[in-house]
Formats: sequence, C-alpha cells, structure tokens
Amino acid sequence: MSDNGPQYASQDFQKFCELWGFQHVTSSPGYPQSNGKAESAVKTAKRLLMKAKAAGQDPYLAILDHRNTPSQGLDSSPAQRLLSRRTKTLLPTKATLLRPEVIQVSQKLKNRQQRQGTYYNKSARDLDTLATGDCVRIQPLLPNAVWRLGRVLKPVDGRSYEVQLQSGSVIRRNRRHLRRAPGVTFSDPLDMEISIPSQPQAVRQEPAESVPVPHGVATEHTPRDTGGGDTPVTTRAGRTVVQPQRYKDCVVSCR
Repeated sequence: MSDNGPQYASQDFQKFCELWGFQHVTSSPGYPQSNGKAESAVKTAKRLLMKAKAAGQDPYLAILDHRNTPSQGLDSSPAQRLLSRRTKTLLPTKATLLRPEVIQVSQKLKNRQQRQGTYYNKSARDLDTLATGDCVRIQPLLPNAVWRLGRVLKPVDGRSYEVQLQSGSVIRRNRRHLRRAPGVTFSDPLDMEISIPSQPQAVRQEPAESVPVPHGVATEHTPRDTGGGDTPVTTRAGRTVVQPQRYKDCVVSCR
C-alpha cells in the first residue's frame, strides 16, 4: 500500500513487484486516510527535522531519541521492537536496561486496532456502490473550488472509481468524493456538438462613381465597413466569445 508517487509508476518498479511476488495497491488521490500509517510517519519525520533545524541541533540525535521513545499503547520503543534492546543515547542509562529482551507486541497491536475500529465505526457508515455509467458530481480537492460533473467508468481497488469528465480526461477518486447526480445527463465528449462559425462570403464591391466636389465645400467622411458582421463566434463548449474593448476599433480575423 502506497500513495501515487511517480516513482511507483516506472517499469523497473513493476518488474520488482513481479520478481518478489507481491501486489502493489495505491491509495485514492486526495484521500491519505487510507494510507494513514505511512502518512503519519512522514508527518512525524518532517516535524523532527524542522524542530532540529530550528534549534540548531543534530537531526540524527533527534531521530535517535524518537527511536528510543516508547509508543503509546505498546509500552515499547521502535528500537526495542526491532533490535529487542534499547540503544545508547546522550542520556545516562543503566546497564541493565541495555540488555537484550524480546518484546511481544502482536497482541497489543491487534487490541489497539480493534479499539480504534470500534470508535471509528460508531459514527461511520458504508456508502452505496456506484455502477458503471452513473452520473456523479466530483468534490474538488482544493477549497472553494467548483464541483465538476462526471461519469463512472469502473471501480478500482475497493472504494475507488475511475471517473470521466466532460472534457474527456479520466481521473480516480474515492467514493467519499463522489455524489450521485440524479436527473442530470452526461454529455459524451465524442458526441458533443461543436458549433463552427460560418465564414461570410466575400462580396465584390463596385467602385463608386467619383462625383466632382466644388472647391471650398466640406465633405463628410463615412467610416469604412469592417465587414465583421453580426455572426457570433462560439467556442467548442458553446460559449460566446466576447471581443475585448481594446480591440473594438480593430479588425480581428480568425485563421
């Protein structure tokens, strides 16, 4: 179980999985809770390094103290569970505490997991599954962003789904980030009507007859027709293109 880091998408890592015979499962993007143990370890390591840098101390000493600190609910440190003994630090320690001793923590770990699961399941519930083709709204990962419309393609690894957006791109989201959208029709990107503005035909204008103007009479200049027409220009999504005000007096042609 890991996140969706780019290092896990390489061909070398795929060969490594096949060679050692294990299945690599990734968590849903934007849902680190499914890989909480690893995310918590990363958070702890970052805090240790930041505090050691702020205090101007050796970061390896901070990591050493963390490895000798007993974990909550297990009554043993990470060093004791790995090496079956404590390691020496800058703090004075009795020689009897450095003797090897096998620590049994399997049952304590199971009891702690069961206790955490009991508390979590008091307020949690299973969401109904989504079928292929269901129209859903996708919760954005960034705050104050707009919910997007999508269509479920297939389920992936338990509670994750691959969803196709109206733009045609395919993303993966957890079931918690998806909400059913009943009564909403999803437009297939391949079936969307694209409105292409028809180009106006060129009209040949006959030169106007020159009329002699008496000397000294002021003439009124008529502005030349730009030939832009009143045909609105629309995008592929159907939105009307509004020309900026600074180009109001200019002739803009689409090529």
